[in-house]
Amino acid sequence: MGATTTVTLGGSATDRGPVREVNEDRVLCEDRYGLYAIFDGVGGHNAGEVASQLALETLAGYIARSASNADDDTWPLGWDPRLSATSNRLRTAVVLANQRVHLAAQSDPSLEGMATTVAAVLVAGNVVSFAHVGDSRIYRLEPGPSRLLTEDDAATVDQFDADGERIGSRRALTRALGAETDVTPSMAEMPVPPHIRLLLCSDGLHGVIGLEEIDPEAFIGAPHSVAERLMTQAIDAGTRDNVSVLVVDVGEKA
Repeated sequence: MGATTTVTLGGSATDRGPVREVNEDRVLCEDRYGLYAIFDGVGGHNAGEVASQLALETLAGYIARSASNADDDTWPLGWDPRLSATSNRLRTAVVLANQRVHLAAQSDPSLEGMATTVAAVLVAGNVVSFAHVGDSRIYRLEPGPSRLLTEDDAATVDQFDADGERIGSRRALTRALGAETDVTPSMAEMPVPPHIRLLLCSDGLHGVIGLEEIDPEAFIGAPHSVAERLMTQAIDAGTRDNVSVLVVDVGEKA
């Protein structure tokens, strides 16, 4: 039996949507390193776009630097023995991104309170690793029915008027990159399968479309085409947020 190699191919689409003036989402699609991530920035005065951009740069930079010495690079966290080298690299990258966003928010009053979600996939060696903070999501599109691989860090919060009367509710993040000094990302991993198609998205998509209800035909095609199609569906469905979609094919090639 001949040796196999792991192949990844990603395609993305992002839009500010019909309501927002600025797109605070960022998409990272690096076939070269098998690195894919969605960031959804939050914060006043457009600081959300600063948070998501800083997180993207930090994540991408660390994964690129550690690619050649993954087994020896233990700074600054050391290895978690429960995780593979691939997951340890991704975990460290997310923690460093949190530190950079938090420090920037503390150093500049105009950026106070900024933060960002992250949903990231790293494919290296024979491992597919997942990291997640916030309410951006990772789905498995195929094989089989769509399956949510992450759990939102979010809760429903009641809103009250000046007299203490409840006037409604809103969805609020319970965790985000940069919101606190330290963060522990949710991690998972799996061996590289013969084939899997993944979807990463911001809540501009999953907040208005139940992916389990979408016609499977919508998931057929090249990653970029599927991402564009899903983004357009979210806009047509009336999303009021930025919408970002990233579709990734992972598999083995003889």
